[in-house]
Amino acid sequence: MLSPADPDDVAVIASILAMLTGFVLAGCLVLRRQYPVPLCVAASVAPMLLPMDSAAALLTLPWVWAVARGRTVALCTAAVTAGTAAALWRDAARPAGEHVFSVVDEAGVLSYDPGPVAFVGWGLLFLGLSVAAGIVRRSRAATASARRDTRDAREQTAAEVARSAVLQDRMTRQEERELIAREVHDTVAHHIASISLRASVLEVQHPDDAPTRDAAREVRASAQRAVAELRTLLHSLRTDDGDLLPGTTLEDLVPLLDRLRAGGTQVWGTVFVTDSHLAAPHVTRATFRIVQEAVTNALKHAPDRPVSVTVRAGRGSGVEVRVENPLGTGAPGPGTGHGITGMQERAERLGGSLTAGRDGDRFVVTARLPWAEVGVDPQR
Repeated sequence: MLSPADPDDVAVIASILAMLTGFVLAGCLVLRRQYPVPLCVAASVAPMLLPMDSAAALLTLPWVWAVARGRTVALCTAAVTAGTAAALWRDAARPAGEHVFSVVDEAGVLSYDPGPVAFVGWGLLFLGLSVAAGIVRRSRAATASARRDTRDAREQTAAEVARSAVLQDRMTRQEERELIAREVHDTVAHHIASISLRASVLEVQHPDDAPTRDAAREVRASAQRAVAELRTLLHSLRTDDGDLLPGTTLEDLVPLLDRLRAGGTQVWGTVFVTDSHLAAPHVTRATFRIVQEAVTNALKHAPDRPVSVTVRAGRGSGVEVRVENPLGTGAPGPGTGHGITGMQERAERLGGSLTAGRDGDRFVVTARLPWAEVGVDPQR
């Protein structure tokens, strides 16, 4: 038969387990912010089973109050109360003079030994201090949460105001574009249509005069192309769809030069482009418009001279445009200088440069534009 265990041995084993559990709980206190509820429950149950105090539970309870919900807070507070009561009841059951709150003077005489009421008072004091600390932490957490909510609400309001401003700006711009489109349609389109009609009449009235008939036919074709481009431009103004405009890709340069040659213009062109599908629309459109304006100026000021156009574009070198023509022998057409100014402003807006002027007996327009990939869309 097994002999009953010696009570002293049980007490020693219980003391060793209590000491080890105390070390573990003390080390786990660093995790009381991340796991307050499990640690509080464990620290509350330990004094009920082992001869140890409830200090770890009392230190963890404030963090439970700070982060947990009301029911969890109540259950954890009850568990800490039970664990503290068990620890104090065990200490109160010891012989007089061995209580944790006993006071022995230098002569070894017991000068103070707490009674049951004192133990209840000490327990309520420790529990009250822990709960008070928890209430303070809960109040601070609520204040911080309210400040975060207020800050988030302000940021959301600011974002909504910014979005409203953007929408309002878009609506205003759309109204302005529609107004411009109506004005252009009612004025410019009417005059171009009149020019096309007069050219058709001239072509019919002079069927035997080949030069006049051909010139009228070319004027009518140019007017029709202008009307088509004008309609595309008006559609772009109304819908903000720049992909429909001529010059969307660098390949549009070849049809432009072909149309000029088909109309009898002496235009010699060299277009060397690589990775054109990667070029951003604002780069291709600026290149197209610069070439178009430069050729138009050359034909206006030197109508009897050939025009040479050279365009080189690529990811490594950017875009280089050179349009040149010999100075005309006749009187140049009237001009305001706005064409060159507009080309320079268009190039500078993209970070490039453009020069135009006489170079010996020739007039040369040279432009350099930085390369930009699709998706890069600076303010135009």
